[in-house]
Amino acid sequence: MTTSPSGVDALGQLQTEAPNLLARSIDTLHTLDLCKAFNHEEERVCPAIACCLPVIASLIEDLVPRLQAGGRLIYVGAGNSGRVGFMDCSELPVTFSVEEDQFVAIVAGGSEAIIKAQEVAEDSEEDGSTQLGKLQVTSKDTVIGISASGRTPFVLGALRVAIRGGAVTASITNATPSAIGSLGVTHSIVPLLGPEFLAGSTRLKCGSAAKQILNMISTCSMIKMGKTYHGLMIDVRAKNHKLLARGRRIIRQVYRILQDNGHIFDGSIQDPYTIGDSALNNLIEQCGGKVKLACSALVSGLPLDAAMHRLELVNGDFHLFVESLQSSVSIQTPEEPSHSSEDLFLAIDGGGTKCAVSIASRTGIVAQAYAGAGNFHCVPIDVLMEHIKSAVTEAVSLIPEKPKQPVLTKMPKFAAVWAGLAGLQHANRQECLTQCMEQMFGVSAENGTLRLSSDSELISAHIGLDDSVERGISLIAGTGSVATAFKQDPNGDVLQIGRAGGWGSLLGDQGSAFDIGKQAVQALLTSLELSQGTDKDCLSELEREVLSSLGHCKDGLLSRILFPGTETKKTLADVARVVTTLGFRAEHPDPQALEILTSAARSLVQIVRPLAKKQICDPARSSLVLSGALMKIPDFQSLVIKMLSQEGIDPFKNIVAIDDPSSDAALFLARRVSESI
Repeated sequence: MTTSPSGVDALGQLQTEAPNLLARSIDTLHTLDLCKAFNHEEERVCPAIACCLPVIASLIEDLVPRLQAGGRLIYVGAGNSGRVGFMDCSELPVTFSVEEDQFVAIVAGGSEAIIKAQEVAEDSEEDGSTQLGKLQVTSKDTVIGISASGRTPFVLGALRVAIRGGAVTASITNATPSAIGSLGVTHSIVPLLGPEFLAGSTRLKCGSAAKQILNMISTCSMIKMGKTYHGLMIDVRAKNHKLLARGRRIIRQVYRILQDNGHIFDGSIQDPYTIGDSALNNLIEQCGGKVKLACSALVSGLPLDAAMHRLELVNGDFHLFVESLQSSVSIQTPEEPSHSSEDLFLAIDGGGTKCAVSIASRTGIVAQAYAGAGNFHCVPIDVLMEHIKSAVTEAVSLIPEKPKQPVLTKMPKFAAVWAGLAGLQHANRQECLTQCMEQMFGVSAENGTLRLSSDSELISAHIGLDDSVERGISLIAGTGSVATAFKQDPNGDVLQIGRAGGWGSLLGDQGSAFDIGKQAVQALLTSLELSQGTDKDCLSELEREVLSSLGHCKDGLLSRILFPGTETKKTLADVARVVTTLGFRAEHPDPQALEILTSAARSLVQIVRPLAKKQICDPARSSLVLSGALMKIPDFQSLVIKMLSQEGIDPFKNIVAIDDPSSDAALFLARRVSESI
């Protein structure tokens, strides 16, 4: 029994054990009223989970790359919590064609406890440690402990082992503070539901919440891993009559989706709506019950082994499989532009808010265009590739004297392609991205006609084009911030020799638009807290303008900024426009805004400092290249340059601001090829 230091039973003090306010009347309610009361209590589950969605989303983002790398998802629970975990695990292999040993449920009392309650089993912390210890968890694994009370010894023991093993850890509890909450798990999910309909019966609201959360974690993870297509369970394994019928429907629905979007490329492919059920059953059976493989073979017209190989090339992602079919058509039937295919060079600058592309010939830039976000970690690979394709297709259509052509025949074969994508330096699926790029543009990383890098490396092209220096530092201040040092080698290539910042919004991004917006919102929230209990408006001009930009309403402001579905980083970065407008206005600049901007400029200088030394980039002999949305503001540029001097960094030989790194990158590609002839 758990007791407090004074010897009093502590379990009775838990939120999950408290009596419900309905307790006095519940026994006398008519049946319909009793059902209404029960339903009313269950309605509390979804709002409570909604408050936890940012934590759940963060857990999923940690989980997905680990699953893709072969790591395991392990649920640990006792009683109803353990059975909920087991139920979720048992559905995944059939629904999403995953390996059974990759999804594990550890239930106190073992498999017998799944069928019949084993109440005593949950009280052994040592047993929890032993059971998880047998799995020898590593940093590739993710362990989720489920305990409504937040104190179940079996779960505590397992989580301690998981933490020591370096696994990503999470907990689902319904009480705070709690023993599990004090362990320091990576992600603590705490939907607070209040007393149960029946005091202490945590199979009710707490059980409902745990099931919904586990469903959300596993289902959303599978979607992020490409296990679905337009809301269809395309990776289902058809092993019985019901699933075989579902498999036939999925094949037909996928065909119709692709047909409606103009993605059926071979006119000889037979419409599965005209194929009998027995023929489709045979196809699914030939694929070993794998509906996705059956879809791939049918819509591509490829033999099974060829369809399987192409699926493997894109890590089983059907979106990318379809993209690869489009790319194959583009490459096989290119429409010759006015320039020869040997003298077009493509550079792609993929950032958090937009993807910019430039196409150059050996005489200069011939076309530029833009599309959606190009950050590798912000959008799925298939969406990223679609944005890139859209921007490149638009740019090709703008090449002088290039006639407009249908979408699938616009892509020329480029002599060289350089794609600089935000987040690529931390990516774990570069091989898949490389294959997609090679297929789309007909280039090769192996022979050097395709180069993939982070977006910050694109700026090295400007240094490569500047014959007056051999070294330089790029300083990017947009949604995020990063500084990178480069040098030219004797062959004319530009190599990265140092990097500072670029840690992301959680740990860094000082001096960025995100940082500026965050400081402004922090000031607003502080003033709102100070004004509590008074009728006085304590907001400054800046704070009032920030509040206006966020929708005027003070109530629930923080929740709206952090609410799931809100792009928090972009929301805060957008606030920076308010700060720069007030801080840099011609007359009476706002002092609070100017203070934030000065702080941001000083932070950027501190990012430059580790690189601005003789061993890396001697400022007197190097260029400083400024880029990013903030650096497009002349007053902010001036402020950064002023801070460089104030912080004691020697003057740079050149300081230049560039608006579009992709244009320099395209020109650099053209120059390198010209020099090699």
